[in-house]
Amino acid sequence: MIYLDNASTTKMFSEVLEVYNKVSNDNYYNASAMYTCGLNSKNLINESRNTISKALGANNFDVIFTGSATEANNMAIQTFANRKNKNFVFSYAEHPSVFNVAKELEGKGIDVRYVNLTKDGKVDFDDFKSKVDENTCFVSIMQVCNETGAVNDIKELVVYAKSKNKSLVFHVDGVQAFLKIPVNLANLGVDLYTISAHKVNGPKGVGALLVKKGVNVNPLVFGGGQENNKRSGTENVAGIVAFAKAVEINFANLMEEYNRILNLKQKLYDGISKTENFRCYTFVENSSPYILQCSFVGVRAETMLHMLEENNILISNGSACSSKKSGNRILDSMGLSQKEVESSIRISIGHYNTEMDIDNAINSILNANEKYLKITNKGR
Repeated sequence: MIYLDNASTTKMFSEVLEVYNKVSNDNYYNASAMYTCGLNSKNLINESRNTISKALGANNFDVIFTGSATEANNMAIQTFANRKNKNFVFSYAEHPSVFNVAKELEGKGIDVRYVNLTKDGKVDFDDFKSKVDENTCFVSIMQVCNETGAVNDIKELVVYAKSKNKSLVFHVDGVQAFLKIPVNLANLGVDLYTISAHKVNGPKGVGALLVKKGVNVNPLVFGGGQENNKRSGTENVAGIVAFAKAVEINFANLMEEYNRILNLKQKLYDGISKTENFRCYTFVENSSPYILQCSFVGVRAETMLHMLEENNILISNGSACSSKKSGNRILDSMGLSQKEVESSIRISIGHYNTEMDIDNAINSILNANEKYLKITNKGR
């Protein structure tokens, strides 16, 4: 099986799985317990916080562990949802765990503003400037788009937003950026930053919200007061420690892996871009090397997906969190035609992919495209 849907989820590193199993077996104690074994579990969690902080240059941030990035995004946004006579700014590229919360706020009568995208999938800076003003209290912009791989200049956006209102809170969904591109929170100027374990070869069911010291967030879940009273519930010690192990491995090899994946993406692009009906919406330059969004116009995405699956190649037709819904607001905002949207597929490369995988994928994609077009042309 050739797995090319790594933006959806990733396979755990063997070392991470080993750590997960070991901690589950040897350190299963409740981290809130006062006896020594419980304190040891708590120490493992705090060591994991330090590992994550180091990887993000986040010495001035608190790490709040959550059950997912979705939970972290909700915590970040909903903390500020009761601010009256203020406005919130989001982009059309946001993940459903941000965008759908924005729609909920809008439904409650809150002034929510959406920023358009440029043709290469980035936030339109001119439109951003027209939406942010002195009454903006909260901004949420993802750093790397989970569908197109477009990379936003977060620092530029933060500087402008804070020039309009220095007290506004700037949140970034960093799930597709974390350990894929260099990130230093000390330089970005953001207040809140979301990450996820299962996107970086860690376990599912673990995420985190990094909160700049001095910024207060409210809990979504109440109970025993874990995570410094920000996220109640018995801590997932094994998941958290395994997350930290994945961070440690990825951080040590970040640029080496970046360049390797970039070469694979270029190889993939060169191999599939020669067909007449090919369209690419992920520019190889200035985008994440891990994601390629494209269309073979005239071939429905779902058909291409299943034709490739028959050859043991797995891709997607967009975010797994929104792929069952009709349309695509991200591609629509980029100005794509309906035919392009209906044909759009996402190929996302990961740690376990090789040059041979890419060669096989190229051949299968080209064959599927040719086969489909022959069948449909005969039917005319």
